[in-house]
Amino acid sequence: MGEESGVSVGPRGRIELRHLRAFVAVAEELSFSRAAQRLHLVQQSLSAQIRQLEDELGAQVLRRTTRTVELTGPGEVLLAHARPILESVGSAIEQTRLSAAAETGRLTICYTPTLAAETLPRLVAELHDRSPDTTLQLCEMWQAESVDAVRTGRFHVGMARCPDVVDGVEYLRLRDEPIGVVLGAEHALAAAELAPISALNGLALAIWPRALSPGFYDLTVDFFRENGFTGRVQEFEYLTSAVFHSDPVARTEIRGGRAFSVAFATQFDPVPDGFVWRPVDPAPLIPVHVFWRANADASTRTFLSAARDVAERSGWTGLTPRSAAAARR
Repeated sequence: MGEESGVSVGPRGRIELRHLRAFVAVAEELSFSRAAQRLHLVQQSLSAQIRQLEDELGAQVLRRTTRTVELTGPGEVLLAHARPILESVGSAIEQTRLSAAAETGRLTICYTPTLAAETLPRLVAELHDRSPDTTLQLCEMWQAESVDAVRTGRFHVGMARCPDVVDGVEYLRLRDEPIGVVLGAEHALAAAELAPISALNGLALAIWPRALSPGFYDLTVDFFRENGFTGRVQEFEYLTSAVFHSDPVARTEIRGGRAFSVAFATQFDPVPDGFVWRPVDPAPLIPVHVFWRANADASTRTFLSAARDVAERSGWTGLTPRSAAAARR
């Protein structure tokens, strides 16, 4: 058997990645039936892999009864090592694929919904002008997911507002964009050119859940609170790129004048019927960041150069490259 088929553990034999995946699934689910469903295996096959693992280790890693499954002491030790091993293997595979993609001129970008209407298209157009042979693959993604997608190598570049960057990921603050409010067309403030934040009291703020975009959520809600907004915060239930307009409750409350949402002037083209967008006073400035793994490949560097040039020509603020370590200092 070839050396790549498993990990040598001495005279007893070999442990393969499938054994570790099986063990981690059972250890996390504490159920053979749920773990088998998760791995798309029949339960007998899963049980056989666990027995093979224990035979190779010469230790019991799971204690099984007719009703329960629990980790043994050796099982807890193995779990602490198995998880990072599997994550490292997955990351290696994805980064290898990204490297191969870079050699063939393919660039993958994940981005958050509010960047789709203006910021991202301008950068993409610039990249196409500079590097017409580069093939782009763009995927809309929530901010909380996008950083991990870049960190683990699933995407070359990410774009989001206020991402929570991590070690090994560098980022560039590309622009600061003022946020405004979406109101029902019949609301009294809809006739005004500017909506004072103090005039929004008594309304609910409809916004996407903090769990999906914690940096953006905190910056926005804290700014409104600090400037006198005392209304309640209502998180969306339907989560699509159409944001408030795809959420039946939020749409009804805003149209009825009982709530408002937040959006950027560049976000809608046009604003959906029955609603208006208005700038607010004072206006919170929300940054847009581009982020990528350290030691970027040629395609990523070309995109970053294009992004900087677009930002400078457009008069966007920002353009300060940082790393996660620098951000903490």
